[in-house]
Amino acid sequence: MAAFLSTSPLRGYEVEDFIDAVAEMASRGRTSKDTGMGHPHGWGVVAFREGRLLLYVRETQPIWRRGFYARFRADLMIIHARAASVGEVSFDNTHPFAALKGGKLWFLAHNGSIKRIEEEGTLGKTDTEALLLRILRSVDDVSLDSLAPVIGEIRDEFSEGISSMTLLMTSGGEIYALKGAREKPDYFNLYVSRRSGFIRVASQPLDGDHWEELGNWTLHLFTREGEKIVEESVSI
Repeated sequence: MAAFLSTSPLRGYEVEDFIDAVAEMASRGRTSKDTGMGHPHGWGVVAFREGRLLLYVRETQPIWRRGFYARFRADLMIIHARAASVGEVSFDNTHPFAALKGGKLWFLAHNGSIKRIEEEGTLGKTDTEALLLRILRSVDDVSLDSLAPVIGEIRDEFSEGISSMTLLMTSGGEIYALKGAREKPDYFNLYVSRRSGFIRVASQPLDGDHWEELGNWTLHLFTREGEKIVEESVSI
């Protein structure tokens, strides 16, 4: 799972390089059960430029066998490669999931499991889609201050049924990032790499840049302000 946010659009080959880096992580990266299979159970991507949705693709084949190459410029992207834990391998169970709130489409990708969480109106059979719907139905407006208590309430309600609520979420102008591991904090992880006007967030470092591990149960919000990326955070 990975995302980037930039103050200016990346060129097509830079977007493709980012997808390639996530594909490499998915094919060789760790899994919670150490099966040696990587994350082969489908993948998805959502991309934006200047707040406009450019691309929303989900496939059931592994990301390293994806059916397209980037031919567009984007300033925000979230990618998720799935190792199935809840729900079969299918299009409807592939991240990131989308739901409408306040006239905006919100997209969420998640690593971990939340046992017994259910919400009316899901298209698939995953805890992640139910998590997105629960979050959006529990707030009037999506903000750092409104999301933090709702995530805390979900954590407390499902308690020992949660392995992780680690997630990435966007509506096209921001990235919310949470490392929320109740188990295996070294696995259900998030790291951030910061450059001038550009940030990346990933479940494992993607390259040799400086990557900082996010604190557990701290919700981060990354937004653009002119030529700068602004970061806010709140503990849950």
